[in-house]
Amino acid sequence: MDDLIVAGVAVPFIVAVVCIAVCLVFAQKRDAQLSVRLPGTMSYKWGYFLGYSGLMTAVAGIVGGIVMTRIDFYPAWGPYVVVYAAAFGVASYGVLTRRRWGWIFHIPLSMNMGLWAFNSVYFFNRWQELGADS
Repeated sequence: MDDLIVAGVAVPFIVAVVCIAVCLVFAQKRDAQLSVRLPGTMSYKWGYFLGYSGLMTAVAGIVGGIVMTRIDFYPAWGPYVVVYAAAFGVASYGVLTRRRWGWIFHIPLSMNMGLWAFNSVYFFNRWQELGADS
């Protein structure tokens, strides 16, 4: 039983660290491409990181909602989880592609008041550049 508890804690932690590392690498690479393509624009590393991590989270939420329904673990919640995750994924795609609408939906869907404040400032500092040639 102890091994099961350790695995239930360690495996998700390791997966989360790997996913964060992958998102950081992708964000760094994509920001470098943006700097070459549009040299006068502000760095967008945080936006790319949020977009990539939001897409990963959305996929996990959709899979989790489907699994919840299939194994009868709060089956009535499964469809809501899938719909929320899909909406969050679409918003994350908008952030990833540097669209204003993506930020407008992503900020409240993140459901984290600390991120609301930080991301709102980040978003409004880049308002002029978003939605243009991205």
